[in-house]
Amino acid sequence: MDRSKIISSVSDSIVWWIGERKKKFEGLSHESMTLNPFLVPILSEMHGLDAPELLADFALIGHFATGHATGFGKFIDEKVLPKVFGTTKLTRKFRSDNPPFSEACFDEIDHIVRHADGSVSLLSLKASKWTIQLSMAVQLNKAFSEILRLKSVGRLDFARIRVGVIYGHDDGLTDKYDILRGINRGAKHEVHDLRSHVEIITGRSLWQWLNNGELQTQQWLLEGILSGIAASRISNGAIKPCVDHFRANFIRANRKFVGVDGRLDWARMLCEINP
Repeated sequence: MDRSKIISSVSDSIVWWIGERKKKFEGLSHESMTLNPFLVPILSEMHGLDAPELLADFALIGHFATGHATGFGKFIDEKVLPKVFGTTKLTRKFRSDNPPFSEACFDEIDHIVRHADGSVSLLSLKASKWTIQLSMAVQLNKAFSEILRLKSVGRLDFARIRVGVIYGHDDGLTDKYDILRGINRGAKHEVHDLRSHVEIITGRSLWQWLNNGELQTQQWLLEGILSGIAASRISNGAIKPCVDHFRANFIRANRKFVGVDGRLDWARMLCEINP
């Protein structure tokens, strides 16, 4: 896809996604976030969180950041790849209608990617180098081995399995990405050597690969995101007032934990959260 189409399509998708995030903010109540009464005193000591306002800013940033990261990963997976790059998302309906994709091993495959030369790849999408832990790496190896067995008996045809990492670079990947391909470094895990069939593709290379080798694809993706942010200000309005309202309610609710000395009363917080 060319630059203008990618920018336009990504921009439209971003406007939609920011609108969805705004709806989520508008429906949030401060009760949706629970503090860990054992951890918060430690964080307070480490970060100087000695007032409800400071505690609110620290806690809310962490709370929202996790939700944003999860939501954005889902957005890339379910909207950007199919809509912008024409992949086939393995939805529940697609899998049920297209055996053998209904089999459990395809739980680890997110997309079918069809290339300009007519070849097909299976894509397992990951957010970053930290996305997979040891147990998942071993499970991926097992699932990929079963998919390759299905290929060997003629139940489906594809060129390669690729594990795509949305951002980062190859040198920064953890050893879990080696393990999923069957490469043991140090400890021995029960994995099959799949290096001839499974490739890791990361960051710029992933976006280039999705767009038939166009090196500038990730720049165009970013341009579309920035364009969508600007357009969202007009169509969705400002989100910050929603965040400010949430913050104010959170601070108000937690003022009851301020003791007579003006400091946060951790014992009272514990009894309130764990009655």
